[in-house]
Formats: sequence, structure tokens, C-alpha cells
Amino acid sequence: MKKPRRWLRFSLLAGLVLLGVTYMLRPPPPRGRPADPPYLTFFLVDGLSQEVFQRELAAGRLPHIAQLLAEGLYVEDGIAAFPSMTGYGFYPFLTGRDAVHSGVLGLRWFRRDAQEGNFRNYVGRTNVEMNRDMSAEPRTLFECFPGQHSFSVNSYANRGVVRNEILGWAFSIAKYQEQYAALRFLAGTPWLGPRFMPDWFAAETQTVELAMKDLAFQPKVQWLTLATPDARQHIAGTDETYVALVRHADSLIGRYRAESRRLGQEEHRVYAVISDHGVTDVKHNVDLRKALGAAGLSAWRGEATNLSRTRLDEPVSTWADTDVVLAVNGNTMNYVYLRAEGAGGAEAWRQRAAPRAAFQQTPLKGGGPVNVVEVLRQVEGVELVVTRADASGEVRVFSRTGEARITPRDGGLAYACQGEDPLNYARGEATRHLCDGQPRSAREWLQATHTTGFPDAVVRLHRLMSAPDVGDLVVTAAPSFDLAADYELIVGNYRGGHGGLRADQLRVPYILAGPGIPAGQRMATARAEDIGATLMRLTGCPPAPNQDGEDLMPSVAGPTPP
Repeated sequence: MKKPRRWLRFSLLAGLVLLGVTYMLRPPPPRGRPADPPYLTFFLVDGLSQEVFQRELAAGRLPHIAQLLAEGLYVEDGIAAFPSMTGYGFYPFLTGRDAVHSGVLGLRWFRRDAQEGNFRNYVGRTNVEMNRDMSAEPRTLFECFPGQHSFSVNSYANRGVVRNEILGWAFSIAKYQEQYAALRFLAGTPWLGPRFMPDWFAAETQTVELAMKDLAFQPKVQWLTLATPDARQHIAGTDETYVALVRHADSLIGRYRAESRRLGQEEHRVYAVISDHGVTDVKHNVDLRKALGAAGLSAWRGEATNLSRTRLDEPVSTWADTDVVLAVNGNTMNYVYLRAEGAGGAEAWRQRAAPRAAFQQTPLKGGGPVNVVEVLRQVEGVELVVTRADASGEVRVFSRTGEARITPRDGGLAYACQGEDPLNYARGEATRHLCDGQPRSAREWLQATHTTGFPDAVVRLHRLMSAPDVGDLVVTAAPSFDLAADYELIVGNYRGGHGGLRADQLRVPYILAGPGIPAGQRMATARAEDIGATLMRLTGCPPAPNQDGEDLMPSVAGPTPP
């Protein structure tokens, strides 16, 4: 087992060198025509802890973000997409639609109707597949202004952008320096280090400086993913370096605004300071294959990162002898796909398993049926096991000691509990009534739950579990656990993560400022798709058909759509 991992690590390091050489030899970047104002800049702080943000903001250590907050709208409890994932979570900001409608379901998922490449994994060299897999409609904000220049950096969910930059070398070197003394030595050399071996802070600075240079071409939309907080938190948890990186992001926002002013663009620029998800600290790592294997089921989860492959083209026969496919997301959430009984070999993975399979799956190697829900809910480190919607639209939510049902009815979604409430609403005096089985609208669920430990969970769960390619089950981790033991290469088991449904992973701040946004506004809560819907109108992009988001400032006029 050790030799293959050593080989994979060597391959990854060799790949990093190749990536660096390729980046230095690349052709000049593409360019569109100078855009018409207003301009839009996204600062997406990847993996922003709401707790850290609020503490640093109150202490005056985020002065540039505080200035934007004073100039515009501050949504205190923003609700990210679920699963709470990078890339996938960008989609609502660019379209005004819930990410479940994007055509992808996270960074890893299984598509039964594909002829090949059924297991979709966008981590590594196959990240370009995410844009290709996304639904053709609606248009993204990049696609709303054809011919006009646009720019993104460190994003693989950016369909329609004119110029895209991925600083893979810089961020990989920053991440792996802590694992390899040779990289640390090279980083400390006077000439080589500053240019080619950046640390976390220098890598993030490169991101913003690239965007600042691109401002000269008057981009309509700029997207900057400030990726270091999330990358650092994964390997070290929410430590002092993570907090310092959040402060560094603030200082870089200040530098960017100064350049925008110098170029005379600032009065025409709309800003969105957002995050795709929060973070949680991890002390224990769990591999669900162990519990499934002990119950007699063969389970597969694949590699975490596609190092050499650039296409997702594995034949469906790959899983012919498998009972369960696991798709890890953010490491605190797994999709669980079950083999469809009644079909042989590869065909068992082209069909959807019957709903009863979650409660009585017969192993390929023989033996009695296995209650997969019961096996998983008893695993230490598992908090929730959720079934996909049945023919009536009902979703069942299990914890170790209780069950709830989410049922669509006239007027909205109803939530009813048996035993202990898995989402803990029944424990709070202000939220106890939510288990009464009465239907409530999506907006009512948001308002009633955004301050709880599972904000907007009823709506987020039902939408996801009703998606065509969702897993037969979704499993989320309990606090201090993730569901990806011995999964990650190079850095070992993670000490931080996301992907789940709890408040620390789903609740984040949103800030909008610029022309068309009255100063000094505060809003208790809004979803990511509400931010997207608002920005589409402010920039003059026609709203998406069946838009999920609500314009947060409908009374403020925006430009005429092109």
C-alpha cells in the first residue's frame, strides 16, 4: 500500500514541475473589447468561517471589507449551496439559480446515464470538465455580455469567460511546502523562492495582482477566487495562519480598489464579497467503506485527485462487481450510489436503484439483504443519512436516534419528526413548531431557521435529493469528523473540511456595494442564488428562466438588459 502512494506522490510532484513550465511558456491571454459600465468584481473568499469573519470585523482587523459593508448591503447569514462545495457553489452567484440545477452535483458524483466516465471527479486535471457538464441554460453572467472583456482567476466554474487564469503552480507549491523540506529549502533561496516558490500569502497576492493588471482592459465581470483560506484550513484547521490569510485577503481587496480608483473605474464598479461555504475543524477521519464492507457490501470511492488523466472516460464496467459507489465532497459529505438489483454487470449501474434498496440491498457476493441506512446511521462520526426523494417527493432524514420526513404539499414543504429530531429544531423553543408537519414556503423556512444549527436545511435537502442524478443516499459527518480517511494524497488526512449541512459550513457573509446599492443596509439572511439574481439585474443581465433567487433590491433601477 505504501509503494503506490509513494509513486503517486512522486507523480504529483513531477506534474507540478510540468505545470510550472507549461504556465511560463503559455501564449498571450485572450482579450475582449473594453466593456460598458457598470463593471462587476467578485471577491470569493474560499472557505470563509462566519465566526472568524465576524470576530475580525468587530475587532477592526478587516478595514477594507468594513468600508464596502458601510457603502452597501451586508447579509449577515448568507446561505451557501448544498453540498457546500467549491466550484459547484459558484453557480448560484453567476445565474441566480440553486446549484442543484447546474447539471453537476458537487466536485464528485455519479451519472448513471453516461456512456462512459460515469464517475465525475473535477479535482485535478479534469477540472475543465465542470464547465462542460453544466447545463446550457441559463446563461452565466459571463455569457450575458458577448464580446465584452471578462476575467476569472482560480475558478473552473466560469463558462463564457474570455480570459481564465489558474494559478495551480503557486497554490500547490504553497500547500506542499509544509510537507517537503526540499520545497521549503528552494522557497528560501534568494532568487528562485520569491519567483517560483511562493508561500500562502505570496500566492494570494499573485491572484489579485493578475486581476489588477487585467483592469486596464476594462472587464465587464472579474471573478477572483481567494483560495488560500480554504486550502490552509483543510490541512491545518482554523489556526492562526488561516486567520492571518483572511486579514491578508482584506488588505488585497484594498489594493485592488486603489487600482480601480487610479484607472477611473471605481464609481462604476459593483463589488460582491462572498464565500462558497464555511469550514469546520476535523479531529477524526472515517472511511464508510469499512462499515459497508463489514456488512457484506463491496464499496468503491476512487482516487481523490486525477493526476494524469485529462478526460473522464472510465467505462461503466469499472463498477460491474461493486455494490456501492461513494462520492466524497468537501470530505464531510458523501453521496452513496447503490447498484440496481435485477440487472446484471455494468447495466446495474446504468439504472437507478429502487427506493427500497436503501433498506434492503442484497450483496453481489451473496448473503441476506443489508439495511444500508441502518448500517450507516450507526457509524461513529456519521450525523445524518438522507434518502433521495421517492415517487411522491418525500425525503427521509435519519440520525442515530431519530427520523424526519420532508414532504411536498400545497403551500410548500412539511417537516415531521419521529423520535429525536435529526435537525434539532424540536429542541429550541422558537423552532419546536417546525416539526408540526405543516407546509411552509421556501422563504418561510429560510427565515425560521437561518440562526439554527441547520440553516435552511429542509429546503436545501429537498431540492438536492430531488435532483435526477443525486445519490440514493447522502451522508453527512458529525462535528469534528470527516468521511474521507486516508483519501488525500501528499498532505494526509485533513484537519478541516466542508460539504455538509451544519451552520459552520453553510452559513457565510455576503456583501454587495457599488452603483445601484444604497449604503448602510443590513439584511438578516439570503441565499446564494438571491445574490446572483440581484447582481444580474444590477448589471443589466436578463433574469434566468425559473429563477430560484429573489432580487434583494427590486425597487432600485438597474441598466437596461442588452
